[in-house]
Amino acid sequence: MTAGGGKELTPAQACGRHVGEDRRPRVLHVITHLDMGGAEMVALDLIDRLRDRADFALFAVLGSERRSAVGQDMAARLDRWGVPHTTGTSRGFKSGGVVLAARALARTVADVRPDVIHVHTEIPELTLAIATLLSRRARRTPLLRTVHNCELWIDWGMIGHWVTARLDYGTAVAVSRNAARADAAIAVRRPRATDVIYNGVARPAPAQQRASGDNRSAKVLFAGRLHQQKGADLLPAILADARTRTPRADVAVTIAGTGVLRDRVAAAADEAAWDVRLVDPIPNLAERLDDYDAVLLPSRFEGFGLLAAEALLAGVPAITTDAPGLDEVVPADYPFRAAVDDVPALAALLAQVIDDPAAARRRVAPFRDVIAARFSPDTMASAYLARYRALAGSGARNGAGGRAGGGAA
Repeated sequence: MTAGGGKELTPAQACGRHVGEDRRPRVLHVITHLDMGGAEMVALDLIDRLRDRADFALFAVLGSERRSAVGQDMAARLDRWGVPHTTGTSRGFKSGGVVLAARALARTVADVRPDVIHVHTEIPELTLAIATLLSRRARRTPLLRTVHNCELWIDWGMIGHWVTARLDYGTAVAVSRNAARADAAIAVRRPRATDVIYNGVARPAPAQQRASGDNRSAKVLFAGRLHQQKGADLLPAILADARTRTPRADVAVTIAGTGVLRDRVAAAADEAAWDVRLVDPIPNLAERLDDYDAVLLPSRFEGFGLLAAEALLAGVPAITTDAPGLDEVVPADYPFRAAVDDVPALAALLAQVIDDPAAARRRVAPFRDVIAARFSPDTMASAYLARYRALAGSGARNGAGGRAGGGAA
């Protein structure tokens, strides 16, 4: 196994370090890719917050010859922290790549010898499920699954049932109550409950003085996968409707993301009266949210509305919906929320913010403390660390994971 910079793992990286007489839990995170995604951000945040109390490695199922700016930033952070990371395959997942990735994961488990495998979302779960067919160590290492969405295995129902049953020996947590219910609804051999650990959302650093006055254009941001889940198909209609509701023409809209709807959104952007620009995902977006007057989030469902929480912590109005997942993040009395798919309502709210951005910021300011108290990063990190320690202890008692056994890959 090689680290992200192409270096071989040292014995300390592969086998873990010791602190006094107590061995720190050794955790292998398995994510889809080093790129934009809520699950990926949570994995890196946990590594950052707990790297003084646990040893980590990371496996990304999908790789590419050319990483995005977000992926490059993630890899650089892992390298800076001394966390080894590798990828499974750059081949198409459906054309044999899943088997190649599963083999690579089995090798990684043999190299890292983790006390706990922490897997995030469906593609990593499928990869691990196949790896457990190939590796006794993989199937005997204690498992923690984090469920990140409230609609699971879309178009992959039978595969999802098999994977969930195959990984049913693991401990499951979810990022919201909606996600927990979705996971528990997949019938397997025994009834089970999925605990909820809300994602932690950090307060951004104090922003620099923002430009103001008549010469400053209103800035709107959509950031996310260009997919129907995120309501990306609604963007052209929302922007066109909002344009008719406000006299302001000095509006700059940034659409940051990639996905199957990119061409459709790009064609509509070319016809827009406002300055609408499509860009790649933005690295360290949470630190740059204060540049915008509004964040547009017309999602149909979310596992956890991370960007909505980040926007409110930054004091930026989020124009959002009452979608599952978002409804657990945005308080019931939040003033800039509409029903799912309600284009006129979303457009009206967006126009309202554009007309008077300062007044909109004042209206959302009281929600900063609410979000900060409910979604504490320290609370999230402590909850996961407790599970890592419990699972590592159970693996040692049962002779699984780490050096205690589990067999060769």
